[in-house]
Amino acid sequence: MTASPAEDLEPAAEAPPDSVPRLARNPDILELVADKLERDGVAGERRLLKLLYLAVTTRLLERPVSITVKGPSAGGKSYIVESTLRLFPRSAYYALSAMSDHALAYDREPLVHRMLVLYEATGLSSDMATYLIRSLLSEGRVRYLTVVKGKDGMQPQLIERPGPTGLITTTTEVRLHPENETRMLSLTVTDTPEQTKAVMLAHAADDGGPGPDPTPWHEYQDWLAGRSTDVVVPYARTLAKAIPPVAVRLRRDFPSIVTLVRAHALLHQVGRDTDQHGRILATIADYAAVRELVSDLVSDAAERTIPDTVRETVRAVGDLTPGGGEATVVDVARQLGLDESAAWRRCRVAIDRGYLINLEERRARPARIVLGAPLPADVTILPTAEELERLHGCSGVPGGQAHPSADARSEREPYVTPSIESAAVQPYRNGAGDGDEDGTASLAAGSPPTGSRGARGVGGDSDPRQQGPGTGSLADRIRAYEPDFLPPPSPMEVLRERRRLDATDRALVRPMGTTTGPGA
Repeated sequence: MTASPAEDLEPAAEAPPDSVPRLARNPDILELVADKLERDGVAGERRLLKLLYLAVTTRLLERPVSITVKGPSAGGKSYIVESTLRLFPRSAYYALSAMSDHALAYDREPLVHRMLVLYEATGLSSDMATYLIRSLLSEGRVRYLTVVKGKDGMQPQLIERPGPTGLITTTTEVRLHPENETRMLSLTVTDTPEQTKAVMLAHAADDGGPGPDPTPWHEYQDWLAGRSTDVVVPYARTLAKAIPPVAVRLRRDFPSIVTLVRAHALLHQVGRDTDQHGRILATIADYAAVRELVSDLVSDAAERTIPDTVRETVRAVGDLTPGGGEATVVDVARQLGLDESAAWRRCRVAIDRGYLINLEERRARPARIVLGAPLPADVTILPTAEELERLHGCSGVPGGQAHPSADARSEREPYVTPSIESAAVQPYRNGAGDGDEDGTASLAAGSPPTGSRGARGVGGDSDPRQQGPGTGSLADRIRAYEPDFLPPPSPMEVLRERRRLDATDRALVRPMGTTTGPGA
């Protein structure tokens, strides 16, 4: 999206004070949501509460964001969803426990700008129900052709269920159907003993009386639904350029990120500017709030980040098997201080990712768990708010809008991925070099990043993979992980890359392919 000139910015239209809900004036509505639900008896899970509230708000937009809440049985998944939904009017969602194969096609309940809530994903076990859900989420409607018996015999009938509609569901499974998994953001409830204690204390504090009146929250959502939902994210193009395309799944996750940013701006529209067309302008603050909620989820979905629970579980198995032996679920549960159900679910997640292996192939037999692939360093895919602000050039401009010079620079120096032979000039790089305001001088052809061992800095002190999660400049992170999605190298490229590596660092990384465009 192209930002409007700074002079086109207009203050948000002021409505009569008595017509704007009090909640609409709060500068951080999501923090208020978490505080309220905590007072209402929900223990912890603040991020999950915030993201659920934001996701249900996306129903007002054209691409609602869908959420899967995962966790062990009795983890409180359904309770968290129910508690969040109490802050919304019934017109905002349609809640079911399960549905038959063709119920979504034949049901008459309106789904336009609503969230479909299924409290157990097992209610979508049939192929037909799963297919209809996918169609609703991806296409924004269901068009189901069937036949009905009439006076002239069997006649075709087209059933249409318009959307857009989002989905919220819960499950104890490690993964949903692959086609559904990529259409949703997945969060896992906390399974630690500390969280269990907090839940029990919250129940102990419940006096059994009527809960707080949610009417002000319903009125707030009704007010939002009655207003314009046109939101512009001026830095969307810059954000797209800053995210390394390390997984095909990002084609679906990126629109979800932008939708969440728009929803956050919509919630805080009283404090946002509008453009000359009356559209709300999202700010960098909106992106910062969304990034805090989903950054690790996006990296995890793209398989570039390992959840802390998986790391803890793999380390526990390593501690239990120092000589390369086997561990049981009982051993892992005792090592982590968890019950066997929670420990087994963690092990299943690690097994699914290949970091643990279950040597027991027979059903109904105790698992024999050993270490699998080594744990890689985490990679942060989404740029920080500060990085995005600098890349977009929007410092000091109301509404997070880019300076005209930033747009001109983007057109003059398009983002180019570097090749193996030379690190192509990148206009968007952290850390300016000497005499070069945007830091492109240090990326001139044939000059490796400072402190690296090779043209791409793999294995050196500046290698983001060696430094840990989120370290290194944005350009360095992009450059270091691009080999994972490029074609396999030729033998000559492999030999050339080997010669660049230090004699003590023989880790072979697939070299980059040849780029086209400026700087190649």
